[in-house]
Amino acid sequence: MDKEEILMKSRNENKGRDMAKIEENRSSARFAIIFGFFFMAVLGVLSLASHSKMIYGVAAMEFCIVFAMNIFNAVKKKERKYIILSLTTGVVFLMFTFITICEIFQIYP
Repeated sequence: MDKEEILMKSRNENKGRDMAKIEENRSSARFAIIFGFFFMAVLGVLSLASHSKMIYGVAAMEFCIVFAMNIFNAVKKKERKYIILSLTTGVVFLMFTFITICEIFQIYP
């Protein structure tokens, strides 16, 4: 194999792995999560101020997104920190979802 063949093979293997694009996607995902949590906090404060009751559905949706990202990383990377993060956010997501379902059907355990 000569130098040109090796370079061509390397380019084909690394196609679509542009580091700038990967970092851009990571930064946009991080911004989206931070913005989502800020929006959730604003809606929570507004709902508490308007009728002294928290709307837990908004929190459930936000934690659903975070849980999905963490479970994807846990399955893909199989690292301990991602597994712990996915379990933790999964529990919080299920808790908010349970409270939301109870409020929708007016079931209060």
